[in-house]
Amino acid sequence: MRSILALLAVAATTVTLTTTPAAAAEGAVIVITPGESPWGIGDPRPGECHDLGPGYHSVINETDGPIVVFSDHACDEEGMLVHAYDRTQLGLHYSFQAVT
Repeated sequence: MRSILALLAVAATTVTLTTTPAAAAEGAVIVITPGESPWGIGDPRPGECHDLGPGYHSVINETDGPIVVFSDHACDEEGMLVHAYDRTQLGLHYSFQAVT
C-alpha cells in the first residue's frame, strides 16, 4: 500500500512540475526617461512584452537573465539583446521582453 501511495505522490509531483509556467527572471528592469523618475518592472516573465510608453528610454537590466529591447511597442520588430546586469544607451526603446 505504501508503494502505491509513493507512486501516486511522485506522479502528482511530476504533473505539477511539467505544467508550471516558465520562471520569471529574478531582479528588475529599470527604465530611465529624461525628465521623469526612474521606474522598474520586477521579475519579468520570459516572452511577456512590456510597453515602455512614448519617448526616449535607457534600460538597465538588473535581472539574472538577458532581455531583448525593441524599437516598437509590441515587441515585434528586430530587437537588441541586453545581457544580465547591463544597460542600453538613451534611445528609442519602446518595449522589452525577458528571454529566460
